[in-house]
Amino acid sequence: MIKFTKQNSMKLTIPFLLTSQFLTPIYISAEENTNLDTEVIEQEEDGGQIPSEENADITPSLKVDEFATFEKIGPQVYQGTALISAFGSLSNGTDYMYVLQHGTPSALTVVNLLTEETEGTFLLEESTSAWGIDVDKDGMVWIGGTSSGHFYKYDPYKKELNDIGNQLKHSRDTAILDLHIGGDRVYGSTAYNGTVFSYIPETGEQRDYGQFLAGKEFAKSVFFDEETESIYAGVGSKAELIKYDIRTKIRKRFLPAKYNSEKYISDIVVVDQYLYARLDPSKKILVFDKKSLMLVDEIDVTSKTISTKSRLTGELYYTKDGMLYSYNPETLVETKLPLPKLGKEIISTAIIDLESGEALVGLLSNAGDYFTYNLESGELNFKQVELSELPVTLYTMKANESKNQILINGYMSGGIGVYNAVTGQSTVIKNVSQVESMAYLNNKLYLGAYPKARLLELEVGDDLDNSKITELYRYSSLGQERPTALLGMESENKLVIGTYPETSTGGGVLSIFDPVTGNFENYPNYIPDQSIISLQNNGNMIFGGTTVFANHKRSGWATLFRFPLNQPELKEKITTPFKASMINSLTPWGEKYLFGMADGTIFKYNLVLNKFEYVQLTPAISGRFKNSTLVFGNDDILYGTVEGILFKVDPNSMEVTILKQEGAYDLAIDLNGVVYFRNQAELWKYNPRQQ
Repeated sequence: MIKFTKQNSMKLTIPFLLTSQFLTPIYISAEENTNLDTEVIEQEEDGGQIPSEENADITPSLKVDEFATFEKIGPQVYQGTALISAFGSLSNGTDYMYVLQHGTPSALTVVNLLTEETEGTFLLEESTSAWGIDVDKDGMVWIGGTSSGHFYKYDPYKKELNDIGNQLKHSRDTAILDLHIGGDRVYGSTAYNGTVFSYIPETGEQRDYGQFLAGKEFAKSVFFDEETESIYAGVGSKAELIKYDIRTKIRKRFLPAKYNSEKYISDIVVVDQYLYARLDPSKKILVFDKKSLMLVDEIDVTSKTISTKSRLTGELYYTKDGMLYSYNPETLVETKLPLPKLGKEIISTAIIDLESGEALVGLLSNAGDYFTYNLESGELNFKQVELSELPVTLYTMKANESKNQILINGYMSGGIGVYNAVTGQSTVIKNVSQVESMAYLNNKLYLGAYPKARLLELEVGDDLDNSKITELYRYSSLGQERPTALLGMESENKLVIGTYPETSTGGGVLSIFDPVTGNFENYPNYIPDQSIISLQNNGNMIFGGTTVFANHKRSGWATLFRFPLNQPELKEKITTPFKASMINSLTPWGEKYLFGMADGTIFKYNLVLNKFEYVQLTPAISGRFKNSTLVFGNDDILYGTVEGILFKVDPNSMEVTILKQEGAYDLAIDLNGVVYFRNQAELWKYNPRQQ
């Protein structure tokens, strides 16, 4: 029997505030717009981390409905998703591939490479994802999870998985991003404090090396080299490489300046005298002399890593554009192997000894595809891991236009669960990745997808399995990471898009899509150095809200702005009586008012009088672009969530009533006025008429 558990949550204390103020708009300059063509290529899975969702206490000054009741509907999206793998051999010579699966909770799947059978799947309780994995000299498998820092050991002889508990010492750390075993220790790297630590299995002793580089939140990769007695770590963002000498305690940076625009160093492998560092997002591996730290070569790759060295050939292996290549570390020469195209890229790989000789084995996809390439005979075989379908953490949700269905996306591994509010039945649209925003226009659902900031068009048919998905645009071509705001304008037949940047030098893009002509009108850096995370219309004006986070930096305070749909260059900044890092969840109330969330503060803006009323629910928020939702119900009451709190607001009096104090995220309302929210992998509902 599989048992699923939930995370504990952090508590915060909240004051109360209610005020209003008359304000005057301030004009800001417009930027030049550009138009780009669309490139359509295969979708990819998200490689990010589960977002932090910390519940908050509510102030005693706010009314609390202690008798509100809720019904659990259950998981909506199930996926069999392989994230990464490691390889190891038992004393009897049997080789195994250990695959980490995404889920809530995540799981370890054990594959016998000799029999090609999946021998078991073990749930990683307390982890909603897992990325760090390595195998020690005794064959023990070590795993680091997210988002509660739990550490696991799998014994392949006893076929037992043990949870060693939370190993993270810093309050901002929630995830173990990478593990490497060197000497008698397991070395780990973390987020969101960018820490490196080591653990001695025999004694349970842990050593904390602290934040590896000041100001860097992500220590994405770690490797301990016994010869130099040094820890090498890749941190970000922006990317940097650090060498820490255990003996002298001296830290050295050694990433050349021309790579400083990279986001992360996603993988490190040390073989003999060379260190191989995989850049992200560039598709390159840098080769360094591990002692002098001098850059000696740069390899173009599309694989996520490079193998260790073959004893037979003396070469290392990787993929580029779906083809297998070898790399000679003595001559620094790469060779394209005369093999059929793999068609996919190596996620993780190793050199192992099969009965028929030394072989290269590698995980090729999130679907569990893997290959073995016999380096002696030249035989290449493709195989498939039998993955368990696991419930995944739910993410963005929205009711369809007739409100008889609730659509909800799966975090990271994607998929859209479709819950029928009339029949109570659930189905899943599989071939959709993580979605940051949704909007309807002309009976079509538009999705802001991650990664690569893709705009997707989804035609949901009666047969959900035959739903048609079309990729329309990639804002990654403009240095953007996520389409975080979508607005369908039926009257004008236009879709308005706002984005969150990744590699651009400025802020997010405002984009207007015409589905008739297929044209995109793009306005880069629309609000300088900020990202657009909410869009809403009232009358002939479009209103928008920003987050101060953009391009790995923070800029001032969030902006509330507006512009005429047909004249985006005439944007107007509306001065607010509050300061916030995010302004999101904008929603109109009649023609006169606009409601929204500014961090943990709900506000009501009178468009005619240019006047604000607002109530602060919580002073502390998590995340950088997504933490609240507001939707008006059939009873003309405003319902919302922020930091796990479910609440309702009388739009006339601004009286707030707390319905649920924790465990409520996102929001959608069906045709009967039933309110839906998510918590981890489960969908819940609240029926106002039954209270």
